[in-house]
Amino acid sequence: MKTATLILGIVGALLAGGLGMKWLNDFGQLTELQRAMGGQELQSMGTAALLMIGSLIAGIVGGILSFKRKFLAGGVLMLAAGILPLLLASQAIVFLLPLIAGGILSLYAHFTAAKTITQT
Repeated sequence: MKTATLILGIVGALLAGGLGMKWLNDFGQLTELQRAMGGQELQSMGTAALLMIGSLIAGIVGGILSFKRKFLAGGVLMLAAGILPLLLASQAIVFLLPLIAGGILSLYAHFTAAKTITQT
């Protein structure tokens, strides 16, 4: 299970970071007039792009933490990295799903391990 959380964390981080970089590149090529006409939605996509670049680092760190059996910290980090950009740009859900799945799997592993220790 720890290998799966590592793989999901890294793949999700690369997908999120790649999309964030693409969005920032597209945002940088717009003129001031186009940015002004884009309104609040375009601004929130720019902010979500920055958050997704942060998700690149957070997803990798969360995957590594989960691989080192620090499931709670890794799971919370991956979930935060997957959910925060979604609050601003819901169209990125497909690219953030591996991070969210990795976070859920890591938290499941944490609570399963805690339950096993309690029962013995």
